[in-house]
Amino acid sequence: MLPNFSNICQAINLSTKEWKNWFSSKKPEPEEAQLPGEWETKCDDPIRKMIILRCFRPDRVNFAVRNYIIQILKNPEFIASKATQISEIFKDSRPDVPVIIVLT
Repeated sequence: MLPNFSNICQAINLSTKEWKNWFSSKKPEPEEAQLPGEWETKCDDPIRKMIILRCFRPDRVNFAVRNYIIQILKNPEFIASKATQISEIFKDSRPDVPVIIVLT
């Protein structure tokens, strides 16, 4: 077990209502809402918060990752979807550089 999360089961048992409110929050969404109790400060690193989010709300992890990329890299271009033509990719390609296409 990760040491930062060693008491999380006890925290959830002691404040079930707060965790349920966080889990089901709509405004703000869970990835943007503060974690219950001391866990917001324990998870001051966004990666730790995403670990907790992944355990409870895997459906919101993609949104958290997008927010993280914008926050850390400060460039929304990294998450923008672009329509790409294979012919354009081929023009920019070289025999010694692989072409990787990520479908999402």
